[in-house]
Amino acid sequence: MKQKHNKTLGLVLKRTHFFESLAVYLLVFFAFAFIIYRREAVFETYGAALWYCFELVTTVGFGELVAVTRIGRLLSILLSVYSIGMIAIITSTVVTYHQVKIKSQEDTIALFMDKLERLPELSHEELADISERIRRLRS
Repeated sequence: MKQKHNKTLGLVLKRTHFFESLAVYLLVFFAFAFIIYRREAVFETYGAALWYCFELVTTVGFGELVAVTRIGRLLSILLSVYSIGMIAIITSTVVTYHQVKIKSQEDTIALFMDKLERLPELSHEELADISERIRRLRS
């Protein structure tokens, strides 16, 4: 059962291009941090600029570090908006995963119910399959 969920998750991640989106986001994040580091005198190290970007994205910002140049402020705005979009992508990926999982379960239940409705017509193998499924559900 766990393999089926992993397969479904893998399919959803692939279909939504989640890893590609995440890779581009991280590239933009680190590039913007570097540009901000180079343009803002406030940030003495690249690590400080990265921390600023992290605070900006997570809205943890305490206000002790702020961008003061136009380019720094512009990049801060763009990174904030882009981060909101990335959060939407993550949320939609989770929702899609659960929708696919529920649809798969509904299809399985519908097929099972169809077989139960045609019980007298089923072959010995199909009856054995139904019996095995019921045993697995009980355990």
